[in-house]
Amino acid sequence: MEISEFIQSKMELMKKVQSKKTSLNEAQTKEWLIRPFFECLGWDFSSPEDVIPEDDDNSGKKPDYGFYIEGKAQFFVEAKPLGFNIDDIKVVTEKLNYCNNANVPFLIITNGNDYRIYYIGLKGANVEKLLTSFSIFDSYDEEVITKITKEAIKCNTLEKYAKTISIYSTVKKSFEIVIQQGSKKMIDLINEQIKNELGYKVGDDDIKNALQHFVIELSEEDFEEEANTEKTTVINGKQANYDEEHQFNNGKWNHSSDLYNRLKKKLEQEGVQYSNNATDLYISFTNNKKNFMQIHGQQKGLKAWIDIPFAEISESDKLKVRDVTNIGHWGMSNTECVIRNENDFDWFIPLIKKVYEKTKNA
Repeated sequence: MEISEFIQSKMELMKKVQSKKTSLNEAQTKEWLIRPFFECLGWDFSSPEDVIPEDDDNSGKKPDYGFYIEGKAQFFVEAKPLGFNIDDIKVVTEKLNYCNNANVPFLIITNGNDYRIYYIGLKGANVEKLLTSFSIFDSYDEEVITKITKEAIKCNTLEKYAKTISIYSTVKKSFEIVIQQGSKKMIDLINEQIKNELGYKVGDDDIKNALQHFVIELSEEDFEEEANTEKTTVINGKQANYDEEHQFNNGKWNHSSDLYNRLKKKLEQEGVQYSNNATDLYISFTNNKKNFMQIHGQQKGLKAWIDIPFAEISESDKLKVRDVTNIGHWGMSNTECVIRNENDFDWFIPLIKKVYEKTKNA
């Protein structure tokens, strides 16, 4: 059964529960929601080689299920009744301690709807080890869910993902600390660059104050996609044909697909005329035979590359975009923008119109 089919089948159960204004106890939640969910992901609850129900130990701290590959525990699952607050610090602490003592890298706590995946390899304690989360009946994340299928666990997909996040988050935090501390050597280097830009230097205190507010926005899906990038599909010696929905996980990424359609509608309202062409890695926008923008779909938004020199962008807008001239990227243009929601249209649309006017008059 596909994940979407499982969710649809259980929606009927949820409607009945809500109509009766009752909830499910732990046993019912495990039997009707949690167990069939993992069975949908390829785990066999009738085989001790796959899943071992855990009897409570004397302290009651042992998780409910252990999931195994070739005799080695890959993750534990702690099951709670539907509606239970699975972020309860006591529960998280007890089960993580058990995982740590048993040398099991992952813990999943769930109430049948909400799922929290913890990784003991992350620095910190308790909730700081939260790797990712998703909800089944609200807005499920299929990309995350597929990482805990039996086949994915066999291929160490979840562990690779967790280690990548651990490395990137540690580098991010360390880099921000170094930047925010603002050593004299760093301030001098920045001031030299400022002199190149402005023709004069500024006060060291001004730079140091600015650096203390410096943070990096690091999108998990960005580095995950880069790690999993494959060459354009070729079939029988010919490049495969793609439609726009390909950029949005074949229509499954509702938020980014809807955002993309709203963007197109907004561009048309603003008088921007274009033709587009979908490839494996992006959708190109062309006017007057000039490719002025490429859009790549992401789960939580859009990434776009627009054909405008970085120097022609206002100082305030430079804070929102990135110059990728000397950085590997998928698009043909060198100014990279990330659009998370419609609020970003306020600065993004004027940039597009500026690019469009240049192509229209070329």
